[in-house]
Amino acid sequence: MAWSARQSTSITLFMMLFGLGMLAILGFQVSSSYQAEMARVRNQTDNQAQLLALTLSGTLRELDLVLRDLADRIDPATLGGATEIEALLSDKLRQLPQADALQLVDASGQIVSQASGKTLPQLPEGLVKALAGAQFRERLYTHIDGNNGLLLARRLDAEDGSVAAVIIARLPASYLNRELARVDTEPHGIAQLLDRSGQRIASHGSATTVLTADRSLIEQLYTGKNADGAAQAQRTGGNTLLASYRQVGASALFIVVGASSLDYLARWRTNTLYFLLGGGMLLVMALTMMYFFWRSHRLARNLKQKEARLNISESRFRQMIETIPVALILAREPEHLITYINQQGARTFNIPQAGALSLRAFDFYASNEDFSEQLKAVREAQGIRNVEVRLRRWSGETFWASLSMSSVEVGEERTLMIGVSDITERKRLELELKRRATTDGLSGLANRAHFMEVANQELLRAQRFNRPLALLMVDIDHFKRINDTYGHDVGDMAIKAVAKIAQSALRDVDLVARMGGEEFAALLPETTPDLARAVAERLRQRIEGNVVKLENGTEVRFTGSIGISALRPADHLVDDLLKRADLALYHSKHHGRNQVSVHDEIDVAS
Repeated sequence: MAWSARQSTSITLFMMLFGLGMLAILGFQVSSSYQAEMARVRNQTDNQAQLLALTLSGTLRELDLVLRDLADRIDPATLGGATEIEALLSDKLRQLPQADALQLVDASGQIVSQASGKTLPQLPEGLVKALAGAQFRERLYTHIDGNNGLLLARRLDAEDGSVAAVIIARLPASYLNRELARVDTEPHGIAQLLDRSGQRIASHGSATTVLTADRSLIEQLYTGKNADGAAQAQRTGGNTLLASYRQVGASALFIVVGASSLDYLARWRTNTLYFLLGGGMLLVMALTMMYFFWRSHRLARNLKQKEARLNISESRFRQMIETIPVALILAREPEHLITYINQQGARTFNIPQAGALSLRAFDFYASNEDFSEQLKAVREAQGIRNVEVRLRRWSGETFWASLSMSSVEVGEERTLMIGVSDITERKRLELELKRRATTDGLSGLANRAHFMEVANQELLRAQRFNRPLALLMVDIDHFKRINDTYGHDVGDMAIKAVAKIAQSALRDVDLVARMGGEEFAALLPETTPDLARAVAERLRQRIEGNVVKLENGTEVRFTGSIGISALRPADHLVDDLLKRADLALYHSKHHGRNQVSVHDEIDVAS
């Protein structure tokens, strides 16, 4: 076939343009695959760092709750009772499989008591002073070196506000290393636990990969400027280390997970080489065949490629939305008729996917008013994110969920896109943490901190409306003799028995708390001293008549002494009533026990 000069020039120009286009596509694909690999590695390291941070944060919260309970139960004035304290520390240590030691250290740094099966290292100098100097700081994290793990310390204050002692729990290096080892690092990857100064506490991964901690990133995380974590690319030893930083809860500890370019770029380089070789060969073949067939096959080839891309995109999109762990609902506006629900959504609402297509979006809400308010917020603010709301499963069961909603255009229609995550378990844990923070673990009564807070509020109410108020202090007589004779388990049974008696003998409006050891307090609103005496006498008689029966048939009996104080106009805090009730209790103890004394009726000097 003879070609004219014009035709030859046109075909030559077209072939050149086609070749340049193919090269551009190859370059774009190489660049896109590189960016995708980098994004994958960043997401992977960030997810691993976040998971480690959540795990260690939960462990630190558990240790802090135990230390707080110990601080409530140990009387600073009786630190000499080493045997009782050591038994208490040992009991708490058994509840903490992560920790391997608990210590009670006095203000001078001397160990008062400890529970551990191992020899503990020397404490860091200045640990007690650090807590003593931090007036409003109750706890402190520190570490000794990479072989001895992490310490969590909580101060125990004396009555004058000074530091009487410090309770210390240790997370061993073996536990930290074991948690870090859960991260599936590649041969040159690392996972490290750092303190605020960037010093390494524990590490897992390649020994040849060196991470230089970015203190500015750590400081940003600590101050809350990067609440969602931070990332850094660092050149080290001829390769690039992608590191993700995460803060462990609200502590001064940080997790760093790093991936080396020696690992994540190795596969990419190999795949890219094959891709370029294949692309080059295809380019040569295409240019050769183009001369003969480009007119007849151009349209068909382009259509086929586009169809393949669309099919792949559609397949990936469907696979993605069907497998994501978030319930996804699409509803057509304005009638809010559900047009699509993924598998996770069907499981969350306990309904078949096909069955949901006959419903409307608000049918899954426990309250239609919540749906209306959120729909209004979407229209005003272009969408809402992570709103907590009560939803309803198809069976009628309600549950708490975190919901995000936005309105998007699909073709010529407006569609509501709703994402739902079930947070019922998280809500349950929040309630449990609140209960633990306000309740004494042994007796089930309010703890001292909760009692002081509620009692001060009740005192202010009584002062404002000029209403009577009384306070009882109850102490088990010869409690130490019970522990020494029958053991601490029987002592605990006695405490539980008094708590149960007090709850049954008092009103629902009365606040009963265990103040520490064998001492209890009860706040009686709308109660005069005479009524308080009658209530206290009834309580004393029930304690005296109670019998604790042991498994061997032994019956243990005990009595209780009670002190009463009444509200005075000059009282501003419940501490004033506690002091007078304590004096009355002291009077009962030193005048025969098993009796009730009213502060205003006794001679304090006696």
